[in-house]
Amino acid sequence: MDPMDVDVYVDRRRRDFARCERQTARGGMSAFTPSPPPPPPTPPPPSVAQTEALNEYSALVPTVMMMTCVVVSYLIQRYNVGAIQPSGAALLIGCVTGGIARVSEAHQAGGAAARVEVFKFSPQAFFYGLLPIIIYSAGLNLKRRDFFADFFTIALFAFIGTVISSFVFGLTTFLLVEVGIIAKSHLGSNPLLESLLYGTLISSTDPVATLSVFADVHAPPLLYNLVFGESVLNDAVAVVLFRTLSQFYEEEFTVHTFWKVIGQFMGVSIGSILIGTACALACALLLKKLGLAQAPPNVAASYNGTAYTFALLLISGYFSYVLAENVGMSGIMSIFFTGIGNAHYSYHNVGAEAQIAVFKSFEAAAFLSETFVFAYLGLQVATFDHLWDTGIILTGIPLAMLSRAVNIFPLSRLANLLRETPIPPNVQMMHAACGLRGAVAYALAVNMPSTRPNEEGSRAVETGTLVICLVSTLVLGGGTLPLLKYLGLHDPNESEGMVRATGEPASGSTAHDGLGFMNPSPRARAVRARALADGHPLWHISLALRMKARLFEFWEDFETNVMKPTFGGEAMLEGTYGEWMPVARDLEPHYPSTSPPYDSTMTEDSTIELAAVRRESSAKDLERVDLRDGPKSDD
Repeated sequence: MDPMDVDVYVDRRRRDFARCERQTARGGMSAFTPSPPPPPPTPPPPSVAQTEALNEYSALVPTVMMMTCVVVSYLIQRYNVGAIQPSGAALLIGCVTGGIARVSEAHQAGGAAARVEVFKFSPQAFFYGLLPIIIYSAGLNLKRRDFFADFFTIALFAFIGTVISSFVFGLTTFLLVEVGIIAKSHLGSNPLLESLLYGTLISSTDPVATLSVFADVHAPPLLYNLVFGESVLNDAVAVVLFRTLSQFYEEEFTVHTFWKVIGQFMGVSIGSILIGTACALACALLLKKLGLAQAPPNVAASYNGTAYTFALLLISGYFSYVLAENVGMSGIMSIFFTGIGNAHYSYHNVGAEAQIAVFKSFEAAAFLSETFVFAYLGLQVATFDHLWDTGIILTGIPLAMLSRAVNIFPLSRLANLLRETPIPPNVQMMHAACGLRGAVAYALAVNMPSTRPNEEGSRAVETGTLVICLVSTLVLGGGTLPLLKYLGLHDPNESEGMVRATGEPASGSTAHDGLGFMNPSPRARAVRARALADGHPLWHISLALRMKARLFEFWEDFETNVMKPTFGGEAMLEGTYGEWMPVARDLEPHYPSTSPPYDSTMTEDSTIELAAVRRESSAKDLERVDLRDGPKSDD
């Protein structure tokens, strides 16, 4: 120790003793209480040059990382590499980038912490910058006929299924906390609600890697529809449920609290859908009144209708998002339905050039956002200050798989009671295996409430979520194709991910039902539902099918007579899918037969289904067409 420091220390102690003696003489303090130690010195703020260098560094590294991710993604799909998917490659590139950043800065005094800190995951940037464009593009490019043909089943999985998965995962995690497998010290003052929040964020699925495999290997359309439809709604549902539960963090969680959570959750969901639909209709009406479909005469030389179309569609989607967030609703759910509405109505109010350019531009922007999100998840794996809880790490993946199985299989059985085309067991098993976790789950984990001083969120939960995202994307996503083959859902005669001689991709459109037949208009589906209701042995199922048929008829009348004339859209060609012919209800396509539905001599496995056939088509015509291709666009 420096002699000068010793003299200062001795002088300070001498003054402390003198003050103690004076206070004792006055009847004050009876014992010596030393003065508190001085606070640690505050580091000097970075200079202007250091700040500029840090900003340049924080911009350079993500740019190089994104360029690498895009090139690697292209090479994976160009050469049809099946060992890894683009999302998994982006995740690994992010891990490598974060590792290099840590190693390269570890030997620079004071630089490591600052330079690694700039890569910290920002929930605000994710929820207001990246996620809206991903969800909006999903709504714009959605195969709407597919989505709404299975909407009741998709909503069953997305709403009720997410609640089931959240509470199964959360309550089981709380049980593990109580028995000591998970350290209670790693959670906050309300471990029950924190476990439920953990279960809610883990229930948010992100099957980007799985869906890319489905498109490459020509997976059954029913499977693709269910997985994609559930995923786009599931993210919104998980965010709404998470935020609703967070409001009760300081309260004791009781049965009454549970029903308050469910009621508020339903109110937010319905309100978000209404806001999104209203914004889409307003945008469609505005585009129709502005007349952007055709350039008016005598316009300025710099007039660009496509640019105006892109701007209005972008602003309408983002306005829907921020409006819903500001009034306490879900921006994710709102912007998704705004995208659906704009694709359904606004699409017909813009020019032919804009119909292609604008919608493909949103698709490209969503691709960049998704790639950036996966790469940034990889960055967090290498740069986050982890808190490892053995119980959370070891039980995360098994509990995620258990909660998904408890969700999918019972609800599939329930959905089959009202479906014209049942969900086969192998499709159910593949659907249960598609619950990958991604950026939404981690963004919610960062927003976990905390009662611990000087700590934001729950580091143990963040670490566990990162591990689940990493394992599910790389391991479960990479095992999609082998599992498809094992379950008999992959046709080996199809060229995996290759282009046919006609120039069309092998996956084609998914605008058809689970048997491979094209999905018909709502009125034609009403005919099928009413035909299935006639003679059904269970009266309540028959009644539900008749109500479903009536709903389809009402919507088509309302759509044709009110919505499309007001907001835009093409009228459906009468008789396009007007007739029905029965086909055997099986996973593989069958050709028309003459047996009536619900023959008393048939078993459940040989139940007859109805398939749409064009009026001018015959059975021989159907034999010359690959029924799995479907139309290249849907209304």
